[in-house]
Amino acid sequence: MALSGNERPAVLERLGRQIFDLVIVGGGINGAAAARAAVLRGYSAALVEQDDIGSGTSSRSSRLIHGGLRYLEQMELGLVFESVSERALLARAARHIVRPLQFVFPVYRGDRVGLGTVRLGMWLYDALALFRNYERHRKLAPEEVSQVVPGIREAALRGALGYYDYRTDDGRLVLENAIAAARGGAAVASYARVEGLEAGRRIKVVNVRDRLSGETLAVRGRTVLCAAGPWTDRVLGNSARHQRWLRPTKGVHIVVPHERLPVKSAVVMQHPADARVVFLLPFYERTVVGTTDTDFEGDPADANTTVGDVDYLLEAVAQYFPSAHLGRGDVFATWAGVRPLVQADTDDPSAVSREERIETLPGGVVVVAGGKLTTYRRIASACLDAAADVIAEAGGPPRRHEVEGERAPLPGGEGLETEARLEELGGRLSSRLNDPEVAAQLCHAYGSRAPQVLELVDERPELAGRMLPDLPLVWAQVVFAAREELALSLADVMVRRTQLTYRALDQGRGVAVRVAKLMGDELSWSEAKRKEELASYDRLLSLSFRNE
Repeated sequence: MALSGNERPAVLERLGRQIFDLVIVGGGINGAAAARAAVLRGYSAALVEQDDIGSGTSSRSSRLIHGGLRYLEQMELGLVFESVSERALLARAARHIVRPLQFVFPVYRGDRVGLGTVRLGMWLYDALALFRNYERHRKLAPEEVSQVVPGIREAALRGALGYYDYRTDDGRLVLENAIAAARGGAAVASYARVEGLEAGRRIKVVNVRDRLSGETLAVRGRTVLCAAGPWTDRVLGNSARHQRWLRPTKGVHIVVPHERLPVKSAVVMQHPADARVVFLLPFYERTVVGTTDTDFEGDPADANTTVGDVDYLLEAVAQYFPSAHLGRGDVFATWAGVRPLVQADTDDPSAVSREERIETLPGGVVVVAGGKLTTYRRIASACLDAAADVIAEAGGPPRRHEVEGERAPLPGGEGLETEARLEELGGRLSSRLNDPEVAAQLCHAYGSRAPQVLELVDERPELAGRMLPDLPLVWAQVVFAAREELALSLADVMVRRTQLTYRALDQGRGVAVRVAKLMGDELSWSEAKRKEELASYDRLLSLSFRNE
């Protein structure tokens, strides 16, 4: 089943008619994965999300699938072991979008953590992964560090440790879980905002407002899973008896042109002000620096990047790359997200555990908060285990346990069991296109679904053209997003389906009109609707950091 905007009326009708075993509130990684797990176990499931699928915290991360090296210092060995195990599984299940990335951890004379201690931590990191990392860590002499990371400060450099974790496209990771859920029969609706919960003994009611039409509907289920991320406290309201679940913190990333910081490996930096870990990351044609970690109050939708956030990250870069002379004017894009961390008794936001909390409230509503992107599959499985008891007690199917399919490849990873199969797919795509860079981009964005994008090119050859000369993105991806990937707004395509917002130096302003035209043709937008979408995207960009 396609996640098409044109199918949305039928999905909404079904939401108002059917009694589901499980109604999931929140279309981030935990909610989407729980919907996938539910249908794999044979439950009927509905998923409602107030914005685009994955538009909240789940698409505003550092885009890493990692074991959590820094958690070793906090002695959270269980969390690290779980993370490296899930990392290995995701590297197989989503091979196209979970790719190995070398990290370099430089150590300088006078650093809080010395070279010997870092190396000991690396051995423990490898051991917890049962020595099955992409490659084992290795020690780098100072001269080797300068070769691997050009421009890094050489004064007082004692050496570095090189190790591997994985990068990902976080928004697409969420999307593929939602696609899998819809294929399995889940009713998936974006732009459907929850206005309240009514927890009855057997049937729970989730009151939902369709943000596109303004209409309201009551979605009924035997149980409800609240996976609303940083909106958890708002969604629960009185059903949680005013208990506050979250300690939200804001994380900011900045994007700069690659030539200003031309790194091919990720660099682990310890901030000079507070010793927090800040990453320098290769990001497609650009370079990303992140993240911050500060307490946040207010609506997570209003989280944005301040001058102070940018200066904090630039200070870390200046410490490690002083000759780069990076300034505010080099920052052409940013993203800010709010972490839904569980309440903890600590004054330091960075000390708050990333472990999840899953609890069934007296009314039969299951709540999940906290957690890491890397361990989302295990979190979703635990949520289903908790929901299964409530479903059975409410007259639904008997308790159903985890099935092997929950470890199976995501839609784009099907048929890509080995690296050789992924390379073979890339070769087939290259043979159909005259642009190897575009073929590689389609391969790693869509995996085994990439031939479906090329079917659009067969229908309309003009869709094979690049959207921008310096980016390997083609117009067919816009049409595909509307037809197959539940893209309902201009921002859905620009920010998450293509990431033009973060990859184009003008943040996609120059192509926005044509993108809106292609989307409008697919989704039957009026001229007024197209103009509204363009204005909305312009407002979105205006809220991000500007050095004016």
